[in-house]
Amino acid sequence: MFALDFVSGSLTVNGQLDRENPLYSAGFILTVKGTELNSDNTRSNATVTTTFTILVVDKNDNAPQFNSSEYRVRITELAQVGFALPLFIQAQDKDEGHNSMFQVFLTGNNSDHFTISPTSVQGRADIRMRVAVPLDYENIRSYSFSLYANESLSEHVGFARIHIDLLNENDNRPIFSKALYNISMPENTQRGTSLVQVQATDNDFGSFGSVRYFFGDEPEQFAMDSETGLVTLRGLDFELTRRYTLTILARDGGGEETTGRLRVNVLDVNDNAPVFQKESYMGWLRENEQAVQQVVRVRATDEDSPPNNVLTYTIVSASLFPGYFSITMVEGYAVISVIRPLDYETVPGGMIYLTVMAKDQGSVPLNSTVPVNIELFDENDNPPTFSKPSYVIKIPENIGAGATVLFMNATDLDASREFGQASLIYSLEGSSKFRLNTRSGEITTTALLDREAKSEYILVVRAVDGGVGPLQKIGIATVNITLLDINDNAPAWRDAPYYVNVVEMSPIDTDVVSVVAIDPDYGENGTVVYSISPANPFYYINSSTGKIRTSGMVLDRESSSIKDTLLMRTIIVSATDIGKPPLRSSVSATVYVSLLDLNDNDPTFLNLPFVAEVPEGLPIGSSVFQVQVLDPDEDTNGEVTMALQMGMPRLDFALNTTTGILVSKARLDREEIGQYLLRVVAYDAGQFPRTSTSTLTVTVLDVNDGTPTFYPSVYNVSLQESVPRDFVVMRLNCSDSDAGLNAELSYFITDGNQDGKFSVGFRDGVVRTVVGLDREVQAAYSLLIEAIDNGPAGSRRTGTATVYVEVLDVNDNRPIFLQNSYETSVLESAPRGASVLQARIKM
Repeated sequence: MFALDFVSGSLTVNGQLDRENPLYSAGFILTVKGTELNSDNTRSNATVTTTFTILVVDKNDNAPQFNSSEYRVRITELAQVGFALPLFIQAQDKDEGHNSMFQVFLTGNNSDHFTISPTSVQGRADIRMRVAVPLDYENIRSYSFSLYANESLSEHVGFARIHIDLLNENDNRPIFSKALYNISMPENTQRGTSLVQVQATDNDFGSFGSVRYFFGDEPEQFAMDSETGLVTLRGLDFELTRRYTLTILARDGGGEETTGRLRVNVLDVNDNAPVFQKESYMGWLRENEQAVQQVVRVRATDEDSPPNNVLTYTIVSASLFPGYFSITMVEGYAVISVIRPLDYETVPGGMIYLTVMAKDQGSVPLNSTVPVNIELFDENDNPPTFSKPSYVIKIPENIGAGATVLFMNATDLDASREFGQASLIYSLEGSSKFRLNTRSGEITTTALLDREAKSEYILVVRAVDGGVGPLQKIGIATVNITLLDINDNAPAWRDAPYYVNVVEMSPIDTDVVSVVAIDPDYGENGTVVYSISPANPFYYINSSTGKIRTSGMVLDRESSSIKDTLLMRTIIVSATDIGKPPLRSSVSATVYVSLLDLNDNDPTFLNLPFVAEVPEGLPIGSSVFQVQVLDPDEDTNGEVTMALQMGMPRLDFALNTTTGILVSKARLDREEIGQYLLRVVAYDAGQFPRTSTSTLTVTVLDVNDGTPTFYPSVYNVSLQESVPRDFVVMRLNCSDSDAGLNAELSYFITDGNQDGKFSVGFRDGVVRTVVGLDREVQAAYSLLIEAIDNGPAGSRRTGTATVYVEVLDVNDNRPIFLQNSYETSVLESAPRGASVLQARIKM
């Protein structure tokens, strides 16, 4: 391992040193001998010897190591805490000194159930592992975790796995769900009836946890299913045995047993009620007794057999303090005790009346009751007490001065006059607005009150009894007086009147304004309800907030309705509180609405369509008609320009675009054109102009400038004199170029009809005979007929025609002497043929 230079004497390492090698761990002892050389380099006898001790210094070049990479062991689950596991675990670090120091620890699931020692090792150590907590196979059957050995260098780590398997042991006994199964049944219960199912559990695993059931001594009356634990009835006889107490066994698969008890009570048929020994009981007690005090003992008997004669006692009613009494059994008596101190002052008349019931244990229980009267004796132990520690009083703010507010009444339950109720004196602190009668406790007002100035008063009332010095007792109560609001303030407007702008045609629910009225009253008296009065269909108001919005009814700034315009521009709002009776604001608030214009209206012709009547013959340039147009919009939206769009049959007119005056451009002649149809257009000057069109009919009125004319103007007609009266002689043909009344003709015979033989139709111009004609009287007629139009007076025109009528003869007359008789004288000497007389006839 070492080399020595024989000339220089240099000693060097000549191989790998490993301190942990047992051959090197103790070091090296070298003996070196030096020999002097002769001149010929041969050794002389002159020598010297020295010894070197060489120790190999440790280097931390070894990690801790366990003697195995895996350890397995099986232990019983009954291993006690501190039990050392039969494992040979050895940990070693082959370095020495500090280099061989390392820590040993466990890590992993449930590794804290075990401990190891030692945990700090230097060099080599045997590691002992012990149980740290009780083990239970039923919870954890096996463990697997890691064992580490760590030293200062992180890469020097020793590791091993430990596997521990627990051996199941029968370490749990079966446990009944009840220590005692107690059942009762009437003796006439049917055979085979299921009575109870006992149940025991065993926490062991496998066969150790399997439970079977048995009777300790097999009874004749009962049977038990060994697997289910169901107990059934074989037969009972009350007269033989009234109660069965049976030992039951639960045995697991490992032979461990647990005993339990089954008590079967055979019930008798119950037919007797309990009977108390006395008709009533009386007891006495002083108040404030601190310990439990027996007051009275009661007892009842029942002639039935147990359990029908087993009695239980209960207090079924108490006139006072039912929770203060208990009833217990002592030596066969039901002892009634007071378990809390009683206060005489809380017991009217000092008497408490109880009703005690004794009830047997029959399947249909029977019972009896008895009155128990308890008298309580008084002690002087009470201070004055008010019915409340604090009184909350509400009075109207308009209560008069000197009015009663409240009667304060303190109660001293002591019975003596010196310290009791009659000795009490009252005093008051808190406000000069109230005073207190020291004896009666009456609180009255001393002045008028105003809630709006101060709404609440807190008074302190003291009541002292007649005690002196430390014996005197004081009762204190506070009186919180709240003034109830009286509706004595009407709502008052803030910021009224209101001026707002609203764009016309605003949609429904557009905000207009919020009006505010203040009512200093409280609650409903100060709650203001708003309404629009008179009703306004264009707006509605939120009755609570006062916010006014549009109703959806069209807001038309240009509305022609005076009523609607007023309603759109003026909103009258009333404010009323909801007090009883309600008060209304002295004046209504007015909201003045300025409607902002939209160009929402077409120009409207006020007088079109229209038929204008114009007399014919007017000079050119004459004014015929004035077209009137209205646009209710504002400014340029309402500036209207007019124009003639067309005219039929021709455009003989001109229209002033601003004034709307229509003038003629040609002379009008009704006989040429009697009617014109004109189309007029109007448009405003808005950004987006709106237009309207309409028609104007110009009717040219007739002027009486035409003369009636007969066609022909001379008529010749021949008639036999025998024509009847009303005979149509002829129909005249006459016309007038005018129109209307100017063309309406009236006919007259103005000449040639002196004897009235003829007539002419006033309107139709038909010539008729009026009476018969007689040619022998007049053989011909010349009639002058005039036609007169119905024009204006003074300008009527007349046309004439002549009708010649010839009367033709008819042989319609015998000769008629002109005289009925003639008388003459003839000379007798008159010759023959002489004229005697001349007779004349009428043909």
